[in-house]
Amino acid sequence: SILRREQESIGIELFLDESVSEPEARAMADLVSGMEGVSSVYYVSPEEAERVFRAELPDKADLLDLLGDDFTLPASIQVSLYQEYRTDERMSDLARTLGSLAGVSDAVWGESYLPGLTQVVDALHRLDIFAGLVLLASVSLVVANTVRLAVARRALTVEIMSVCGAPDWFLRTPFLLEGLMTGLAGSLGGLVMTLAASLVVSASVTHVFLPPRWMAGVLVLGGTVGVIGSWIGLKSSMPRPGR
Repeated sequence: SILRREQESIGIELFLDESVSEPEARAMADLVSGMEGVSSVYYVSPEEAERVFRAELPDKADLLDLLGDDFTLPASIQVSLYQEYRTDERMSDLARTLGSLAGVSDAVWGESYLPGLTQVVDALHRLDIFAGLVLLASVSLVVANTVRLAVARRALTVEIMSVCGAPDWFLRTPFLLEGLMTGLAGSLGGLVMTLAASLVVSASVTHVFLPPRWMAGVLVLGGTVGVIGSWIGLKSSMPRPGR
């Protein structure tokens, strides 16, 4: 999700003193890259910092011109962390450690919004799980009711076949297959609608659609739920000889 990617992009940025030369800064970056929890580091020179500033804040670019040629933005080291280290407590401790290094004027991270962002992401994750469980239960009940209606329409045929000696699995298989196809059709329809919505919003929101293995998983899950729903419907509605 967008919030999850935003959370993953949070890191620590070390702003360096003007007295730190580029070779010293790169040596410091190598030192930081070997610290526990650090996945990668990136050195940003003053020239690159200015280019990024002008590109991302074009309406504020005049401020740099007003400050004159003698003013330069500070060099910095961007520190990315592994997921298990992107917590409020761990990032605070690491930022404090990095901020104490010689030549570092300030260590900045998302202390103002990381806790709130983490809570929002966790809450949405729990909501996704709850909504998914409710949806699975609802689909199972819908398929079960559909199969009950199908059995009711063919009750006489089923009873005749049962009296003639047709085994139970032979009588149930068509209804289970019907549930399987219903589940697959529902999953495929959901994927198509999701893809259509993804294409509509792709122009304004950067995102990645489901990878193939996830789409295959959705189809398998849909088929499984369809079979389970059919089994539930058959359990309570399958006629027996003499009934």
